[in-house]
Amino acid sequence: MSERLFIKLTNAIIYAFAGFLLWLCAKPLIELTILNSRALLILFIAVMVLMFYLKLPGWLCASVCGLMILHAVHFYFFPNDPLLSFDWLIQLSTDIGANIGHLWQGEMGQLTDLFSAFMFYILFGMITFAVRHWLRRGKLVFFVILAIISSVLIDTLTFYNGNKSIVAILATALSMLSIYRWQLFSLNHFGEKKLKNTLPWFAISGVAIAVLLIAGLLIPKPNSQWTAPSSYLSGLGFTFFQNGSFFSGNQRIGYDEDDTSLGGSISMDQTPLFTAAVSGNPGYWRVAHKDHYTGRGWSDSDHFYLPASDRTAFSTMLSLYGTQTKTNNQTAVLHFENSSPAILPYTGEPQWVEVPGQRLKVEQLTGQLQTIDEKKATSEILDYAEPVYQTDVLRRTTTERDPEVIRDRYLQVPQDLPVRVRELGQRLTAGKSNRYDQVKAVVNYLRSSRFRYSTDNIPRPSRNQDYVDQFLFESKVGYCDNFSTAMVVLLRSAGIPARWVKGFTSGDYQQQLQEKVNGKTVNLTQYQITNADAHSWGEVYFPGSGWVTFEPTPSFNDPSQFAANSSNSGSSQSNADQSSGESETTEDQQDASSQQDEQTNQQTKNKTDQQAENAQTKSHSAKKTSGLMIHWQYVGWMTMIVLLIGAIAAWLTRKKWLRAIYIRKVQKNPLSSTQDFQKMYRMLLLLLQFDGMKRSESETLREYAERVGTNAGAELLRLTERYEQIIYSNDHQLTSNDSEHIRSLLNRWLLSQSKRKHATSVVKRKKG
Repeated sequence: MSERLFIKLTNAIIYAFAGFLLWLCAKPLIELTILNSRALLILFIAVMVLMFYLKLPGWLCASVCGLMILHAVHFYFFPNDPLLSFDWLIQLSTDIGANIGHLWQGEMGQLTDLFSAFMFYILFGMITFAVRHWLRRGKLVFFVILAIISSVLIDTLTFYNGNKSIVAILATALSMLSIYRWQLFSLNHFGEKKLKNTLPWFAISGVAIAVLLIAGLLIPKPNSQWTAPSSYLSGLGFTFFQNGSFFSGNQRIGYDEDDTSLGGSISMDQTPLFTAAVSGNPGYWRVAHKDHYTGRGWSDSDHFYLPASDRTAFSTMLSLYGTQTKTNNQTAVLHFENSSPAILPYTGEPQWVEVPGQRLKVEQLTGQLQTIDEKKATSEILDYAEPVYQTDVLRRTTTERDPEVIRDRYLQVPQDLPVRVRELGQRLTAGKSNRYDQVKAVVNYLRSSRFRYSTDNIPRPSRNQDYVDQFLFESKVGYCDNFSTAMVVLLRSAGIPARWVKGFTSGDYQQQLQEKVNGKTVNLTQYQITNADAHSWGEVYFPGSGWVTFEPTPSFNDPSQFAANSSNSGSSQSNADQSSGESETTEDQQDASSQQDEQTNQQTKNKTDQQAENAQTKSHSAKKTSGLMIHWQYVGWMTMIVLLIGAIAAWLTRKKWLRAIYIRKVQKNPLSSTQDFQKMYRMLLLLLQFDGMKRSESETLREYAERVGTNAGAELLRLTERYEQIIYSNDHQLTSNDSEHIRSLLNRWLLSQSKRKHATSVVKRKKG
C-alpha cells in the first residue's frame, strides 16, 4: 500500500467516526425539539463531513451549508410551498427581522419556532466548521471534549436519558483518537514491516474500547438525583423547556395523517390553518374517522377513493345521519392559509362541496374528502346539514337493532386487549336501560375528576403495553387522543358500535361578515382555526339516528345540539349534560346555552383586540387573486442580506481570489515595455505578502529578495536585479530577448511557488 492511499483510507475512517460522533451529539434534539426528522439531520451531517473529507474550498462548503439550512427551514415550515418559490423566502426574512427585535430587547420567550430552527441550523453549521478545523489541524481532543460536555449537559438539564449515548460517544471518540494516533505513528515509520508491527497495538486498543463499551452499557447506573431540572430552570426564568417552546419536544399539536403510535407530550402551536365562516352554529370540523384500534393507536388502511361529482354522490358517500335526526341546511365558506395541510374539513353532513377549479373525491373507509390531485385548496364552499339530535329517540335505541355491517366493523378491539379494560367498559354500562345512557355513563366517567387533562409530561406506553390500559389505570392524565380513544374502546368492550374521529374544534370567533354564495349574499360568522385547535372525539352509532358525536375530553364543550323531545325540535339546545356530566333537562340546557352565549360574547371582545395582530400573522399567507405581487421592500432587504453575506465571504477569502487574479495578470502581462515589467514586479511583491513573506520597511529590494530567496526561489533575486537596473538607468525599452528572459524567470518562479505550496499542503495533511 502506498503512503498516499494509506492516508486516504485512514482519513476516511477518521472522518466517518467524526460524522458518527456529530450524529450522537445531535440525536437527542430529535426528542427535545420540534425538529423531528432523523433523515434530514443525518443528511446534513453526511454532506458536511463528505465535503470536509474531500477538502473542498471553504466558500463552497459554506454555500452548500447555507442551501441545506434553507432546505431544512422549507422542509419544516413551508412544505406546501414550492422549494424555489419566492414567497416563503419573504416570510423567512420577515420572521428573522421581527425576531432580531425580540433578541435585541432580551425577549427570548417571544422567539418563533421558525427563527429558533433557523438559528439552530446556523449554529450547528458553525459547529461542523469548527470540527473541520480541528480535523485538519489534528486537534481532535477539542472535538471529543465538546462532544462529552454537550452530552452530559443534555442528560443533566433535560428529560432525555443519555446513559447509552454517553457511553457510545466515549467509545466512538476513543476509536477515532486511536485511529489518528496509529496514522501518525505509521507515517513516521512507514513501511510494510513497520505497519505489520503496529497491528497488535491497534488490536489491543480495539479490545480495550470494546470492553469499555460493554462495561458502560451493562454496569448498573444510579438514578438521577435531580429529577426535574427543566422545571427548575423554568422557575429561574429560562423558558427553553416550557410547553410551546422550540425545545419542548418533537410533537407539536396539529393535524397528522399518522395515528399508528399515540402518546407522549405535545406542544402548543398557534399557526393559523384556515378561517371558517358559517351560517349556523359553530361545530367541530371533521377530516377523517378511523375504526381499527391496534393497542398502540389507529391503523392506516389502504386508501380507496371514489369521485364525488354530484349531490347524490356526496349524500351517499358522506352520509352520517338517519331519518330520525332533524337537520337544518346551512352554508360555510373556508379559506386556507399556506401553512394548512392538503385537507378539506367539513362540519355536519355535506350536501355539496365546491372547490374552485378542482374536482373532488371521497375516501370510503375514513370519509376523508380531497381534491382529485390531492393538492391543497385555497378555498372551500360547503352546503351541509346541521344535526339536531332527539334524546328521546336516542334513548329508545337497543343493541339488537344494529345492522350486521356496523357491528362487524365498529366493535373491533385487539384480541390481547387487557381484561380490566373490557370489564371497566361493561361495568360502566351495566344497569343502563338504553344506549344513550350507557354512552353518557362512559363519557361522564372520563370527564370526572379521576382523570386530568394535560399536554405536558404525558408518558408513552411501553413496548407491550396497551395505550388505553396505560391511560385508564396508570397515568390517568392525557389530552384528546387519550380520552377519545379510551371512550371508543370502552364502548366497544360493552358491545356499542363507536369510532374515532379527528379534525378540529370550532376555532376562535373573529367577526361577522357577508359573502356571496351561489349568487346570494349570506350572513356568516367567521372563526379562526389554528394548529392548536386540532382535536379528536368519538362517534356512536344509533339505529335510525346515525352517527352521534360525544365529547369525552374535559375542558372541551361539545357544540352538538340536542332536543329534549321530538316535539320541540325547532327550539334546540346545546348539549349541556356532556360538558357538565349532569342529567339532561331543558332548564340545564338553557343555562348552558346562556353560558355559551356569554362565553362567545367574551371571545368576541377578546378576539377583536387581537384582530390586527392576527391579520399581520396571516397576511403573508394570503393568496393573491390576480397575478404575482412583488414586495419590493422585501426584495431590497433580501438583496442587501445577500450582498452582505457575499461581502463577508469575499473578505474572508480575499487572499485566495486576489492571489489568483494577480497570477493571471502576471501571466497575461505582455512585457512590451519597462512599465509592464514594473507592474508585474509589484504584483510579485503582493503575491509574496499573501504567502506570509512581507517586506520590512527598512529592507531594500535586494535584501528582501535575498532573505526570502530560500522560500521564493533564486529567480526572484534575478528579477529584482533587473528591476533595479531599469529603475536606476531610466531605460524605458525592453528588447525581445529581455522580454523572453524575464518571461522565463517568471515562469520558473511561479512553478517553484506552486511546488512549494503543494509540498506545504502535503505536510499539513500528514500532520492533520
